[in-house]
Amino acid sequence: MKFNEFQLSSELCRAIEECGYREATYIQSACIPVMLSGGDIIGQSQTGTGKTAAFAIPIVEMLQPTTMKRPQALILSPTRELAMQVAQEIRKFAKYKEGLRTVCIYGGQPIHQQILDLKKGADIVVGTPGRILDHLRRRTLRFEQCRILVLDEADEMLNMGFREEIEDVMEQLPPQRQTVLFSATMPQPILDIASQYQHSPVHLKAPSNPSSMPKIEQIVYVCPKEAKKEILMQLISMQNPRQAMIFCNTKKMVDELTADLVAKSYPAAAIHGDMKQEARSAVMDNFKSGKLSILVATDVAARGIDVASMDVVFNYDFPQETEYYVHRIGRTGRAGKEGLAVTLITSRQKYALRELEKKLKTRLIQKPLPSLQEVRQLRLNRLSDEIVSLLQQQVPEAISEVVDQLHKQGCSYRSIALALTFDKAGGEIFDEKAWNAEAKPALIVTEKGMSELLLNLGEQDRITASVLVSAIAEATGLQGKDIGRIQIRATESLVQIPRQFDQKICRMLKNTVIRGKTVVPLLIRSHEGSSRNAKNSRKSRLNNRRQRRR
Repeated sequence: MKFNEFQLSSELCRAIEECGYREATYIQSACIPVMLSGGDIIGQSQTGTGKTAAFAIPIVEMLQPTTMKRPQALILSPTRELAMQVAQEIRKFAKYKEGLRTVCIYGGQPIHQQILDLKKGADIVVGTPGRILDHLRRRTLRFEQCRILVLDEADEMLNMGFREEIEDVMEQLPPQRQTVLFSATMPQPILDIASQYQHSPVHLKAPSNPSSMPKIEQIVYVCPKEAKKEILMQLISMQNPRQAMIFCNTKKMVDELTADLVAKSYPAAAIHGDMKQEARSAVMDNFKSGKLSILVATDVAARGIDVASMDVVFNYDFPQETEYYVHRIGRTGRAGKEGLAVTLITSRQKYALRELEKKLKTRLIQKPLPSLQEVRQLRLNRLSDEIVSLLQQQVPEAISEVVDQLHKQGCSYRSIALALTFDKAGGEIFDEKAWNAEAKPALIVTEKGMSELLLNLGEQDRITASVLVSAIAEATGLQGKDIGRIQIRATESLVQIPRQFDQKICRMLKNTVIRGKTVVPLLIRSHEGSSRNAKNSRKSRLNNRRQRRR
């Protein structure tokens, strides 16, 4: 449907048109008429489907400013960023509706400033559950006039542990109200809330299968765990995105990866829940203004990031939930643009990839890691196009004077152009030795002889020989065929490894997690044969070491 078919007020239609909205998305076409009729809704939709406008437009249309200035609508959001984004969207739609006031309240901002904003009056309140509850307890916020409640990203609010806060807030709202719930997934707790607090809700589900998004190319690269950071940087170098997002599963990994990217001169910044609001706002301002081109984020922190479309989304960590994958890749390929989603997996995660493909009912493209020559050629082709575009620009006279001065000093125009082009291209794509060292960390065994490694994992940890081989290969880059005999006991295991790299393998395995348990490797001895004396000596050493441990 087109927005002018909803029979909205002229003021709202004018604001919608200025926002660049023409045709409604599926969830907007389904949701707006139901909300305007006063019905409760369970909306199931992913990032990028236009759900904010789906509830913001009918709220702005239905509400009329009152002299009491008590909240008539409440929108609960899981994060500060999402709350701010929703409030901003509502203000855009209410631009020509005189007197309709929206206030956004969330944690991390001084509460006294929010109290002053609420005293001025608010028709619509957008906020996070914890801070809304704080105001209710202080009696600086009252909802006896509230007619509409929206739970935005309800599944994420439950995942963050907000269920009690949500229920406490809902208990203080009038029972006769319209309740609208949006969630990417429909776990049982969501259905419980719906059955308890909604009246005959209409269930609306937006198509979310990535296979229905043909403009998003989804690529998978299989790489060793130890080489993931270097390979990611190579892929960034190859794509050279104007704006990109990198997703990690933990805040710690976000910080570590961002530090590594910045150390290699990539314009990157982190965003996650442990950061103060001022820092998060500064990062987003720099990202939107183009001062930063790479944003490294957790799934929760990324909710509410309002950027039109990313050139590429990188899944550095494999998403823990199918819905997280859909949310992530929904950041690219928006507004009719082509998008690219790149996922890095280890060989042990191929099974999880197959499960993801089954749930999505689509096939992700698995490609071999790009060679230096491929990256170099792609970068140079893009650089050539960029230079052609730059030649169309007007160059200030001061730049001409600099070039002419260099020419007078003996520099040819060609040498100046070559130096600038090389600097623009990036010298790393011509450093074949460094590239290969980073991209291929595998341990190449050239000498005979084995050492034995004692691991604190055994049958009680559900350990098998195949699990150990796979884990050691992933952590060290060692090929499975180079791992020798494996003995698995109740609480420990003995693994033969190439003597040539035994110390290095021991270090690389330290703190590796296998089957949920942190590995504590202990190098026993090197040996060539398997004589009775050697076996007895080995047994004696093992007993001595166990005794010392006790």
